Amino acid sequence: MKISVCLHLFYTDMVDDIINYLKNIDFNYKLYVSIVENQYNQKDILKLKNFKKDVVIIHVKNRGVDVGGFLNTLKHLDRDTDLILKIHTKKGIGSEKNPSNAIKQKGYDLAVKQANNWFHNLMRGVLNNKNQVNNIINTFKTNSKCGMVGFKLYQSLGPNKKEIITLLDKMNISHKFIGGDFIGGTMFWVRYKIIKNYLTDDMIDVLLNEMKEGYILEPSVQHALERIFGYMVNQENQEILIVN
Repeated sequence: MKISVCLHLFYTDMVDDIINYLKNIDFNYKLYVSIVENQYNQKDILKLKNFKKDVVIIHVKNRGVDVGGFLNTLKHLDRDTDLILKIHTKKGIGSEKNPSNAIKQKGYDLAVKQANNWFHNLMRGVLNNKNQVNNIINTFKTNSKCGMVGFKLYQSLGPNKKEIITLLDKMNISHKFIGGDFIGGTMFWVRYKIIKNYLTDDMIDVLLNEMKEGYILEPSVQHALERIFGYMVNQENQEILIVN
């Protein structure tokens, strides 16, 4: 299976954590990394280049956070890709002008601690160790119903129902999947054929145009898409699995 790893590296100082997790992939893969213009440390990018000589670096605007980075990256993927692994950095702090809800409610230190735990839980759901990654790849190979794999299943809409309905109509996805399973945190393995059925280059342009720059609280297009990635799998009559 041809694997494309899509990493949105907003916090480039987390590159060591990312590399340590990527070492758990024993299969050949192509690494695509989206970085935000004027928001990165060249020394951190050099670490990635030393780790993976053929890494593809994609410069993007700070629009749509990790989901926006992923959409931009999709335009660069080899069309014969079989599996996508979508991962990203996370600190849970938002921005100086627009701090995260966690910081507002719990203070900086606790918010950062909880976000760090969330990040590692999400990463352990897809890259915990070599044995788990091998199990994930073998599940995709042997189970034709497996469409997506991640850390944990969620069903909540949050305050994003209006945005979800609007996007479902644009992508011709049935409303019956609203409230269905998705992988919270947008780190997952997914079959490329599912993604490309709905996220054409034209649709990607439409979605990116609707995303606002910087850190955005819910409701938002990117938070709606977080759910819709799962709905895409359901509409293709495939399943979202947790694989250990």
